[in-house]
Amino acid sequence: MSKKGPREQYVYVLDYLRDGNPLDRHSWHKNKPLLQLLGEDFFILMEAFPLTDKIQLEEKIDRDHEPPLLRVDVLIGYEDLTSLARDNLAKIIEKIITEKEHQFVNFFNKAEALTLKLHALELLPDIGKKTLRIILEERKKSPFTSYKDIEDRVGIKGVKEILKKRILLEIKREDKYFLFVYPTETEKRNQEQKYIGYLERIRHE
Repeated sequence: MSKKGPREQYVYVLDYLRDGNPLDRHSWHKNKPLLQLLGEDFFILMEAFPLTDKIQLEEKIDRDHEPPLLRVDVLIGYEDLTSLARDNLAKIIEKIITEKEHQFVNFFNKAEALTLKLHALELLPDIGKKTLRIILEERKKSPFTSYKDIEDRVGIKGVKEILKKRILLEIKREDKYFLFVYPTETEKRNQEQKYIGYLERIRHE
């Protein structure tokens, strides 16, 4: 993947390979300390060189920290992640979903139809036409205020789990729509790939 795309200020450490990654397709990463990271705002995966030996797994790092704690080298895809990074990915996504509850709840309040036959909310796992209708009716009465509020009023369980499944699906590139994950510039130029970017919109309102 290229370096192009938005800059992630905050990143989470998915794996810390202190001796490098001999399986990495980037030859210069095979014998140097290496980090695999997930961006907080756009869910961009990347590899970076640590500039300190005090970095911990699952740590949240500010890229504007002085002195710098890491230097991002390349953007990567899900297939480039180590087994440990893949294991940590779901945990970190859930942590982000928990911390950004207000943004994701606003997604439920603001999501719109993507086509005449498809609503953005229908892209979430377990959200069919019947549940979609209930969500739309309930948010007309009053905006949702929390995950629990959505669950209680709509009658669904595990909103955070539903969101996590969707984000993982987008990171793995298993659908052409990107509700939350930022695609590569090549993918954005592909007419069949659709970047919706709801969280980006909500942050800028």
